[in-house]
Amino acid sequence: MASSSGSSPAFPRPRSRAALPWWGLLAWVLASSLPAAAELPGYLRAALADFTPGVPPGWACTLTTTRNDDTLVERFDPSRAPGEQWTLLQCHGRTPTPEELEKYLKSRPPGSPVGPQANFQKGDIEPGSLTLVREDDTRAEFQGSFRTESTGADKMLGHLVLRLTVSKSRPYIEKYTLSLAEPYSPVLGVKMNELQVEATYSPPDSARPSLPATHLSRFAGRLLLIPTEETLRVTYSDFARTP
Repeated sequence: MASSSGSSPAFPRPRSRAALPWWGLLAWVLASSLPAAAELPGYLRAALADFTPGVPPGWACTLTTTRNDDTLVERFDPSRAPGEQWTLLQCHGRTPTPEELEKYLKSRPPGSPVGPQANFQKGDIEPGSLTLVREDDTRAEFQGSFRTESTGADKMLGHLVLRLTVSKSRPYIEKYTLSLAEPYSPVLGVKMNELQVEATYSPPDSARPSLPATHLSRFAGRLLLIPTEETLRVTYSDFARTP
């Protein structure tokens, strides 16, 4: 029944945005202006979870390293005593001499990295930066960058662009590439004009995880004003699980 004054019933009215407390209004504006973060595909999340850039602990392997035109073949076995884990098999394309063996052992102290020094760890990757570049039914390629704490002014990762090639069927990282975004001087007297790093990995199976297969790096720049170019290729083979 209408009131005697003819006014409408006093139904509760929704509060306008202007009536919200200022902090509530600010939160509403920020939430409505920010795009929703795209969720990573399941195969990419699984591949990143199992990704190890270098040789995982507990694996022996043979490394064939070619630096420009010179080749070195060595064996790493973590099950041996710390001073005996590295064995030089060939150098300069032949069996090493006793003097070369002695010099080699001094250059390989316990704890030496297996293969080229890792450029990054999987925790350095910023998952939210990964964007799809291309894909087909079997694989996809993503481009991304690294976390802020890994890319300070004095850190190399801040100057590199990351690309990941991911297998979809049995998710793993097939390949990553790092490329220099622009010329860069990491220290006084060193100018990096070009840097390209590419690493490939074997598919995992029931007996072993994904393991490094090849590592290729190309560098062009100046060292103490001397033009320098270097190509380094490492091939991994004969992996064996050790106790």
